[in-house]
Amino acid sequence: MTPRFLHLDTNCLIEVLLGKNKTTTLLKARLRAGWSCATSALAWHEFVCGPLLVEQKQDVWDLLEGSILPIDYEIAELAAEIFNKSGRRKGSKPDCIIAATAIHHKAKLLTWNKEDFKKIEKLGFALELE
Repeated sequence: MTPRFLHLDTNCLIEVLLGKNKTTTLLKARLRAGWSCATSALAWHEFVCGPLLVEQKQDVWDLLEGSILPIDYEIAELAAEIFNKSGRRKGSKPDCIIAATAIHHKAKLLTWNKEDFKKIEKLGFALELE
């Protein structure tokens, strides 16, 4: 059986801080069911830009068990391909990198900005949204 893997977008990392909400509920259910979760270095960067308290950052770090996925050359090249094929839209590079990270790691992307990522899915990339 393939491990189930959930990749969190920045907006979901922020929602985890807020406590009882749709992200927290879904994430707890997935973790109880044996899923693992992580986020990309870019989403983590956006998250820690804050504002947030040191304790809040630590709480999310603990939830992720430190699973911050690096952006290597393969992810960078895939993100560039997505950016170019999606019309080189201004402001879309971060989403392309986050999507490429999820695709590369064969993870479902948990995001509440689905419309931004549906454009990438429609291009035929193996992006699965949660």
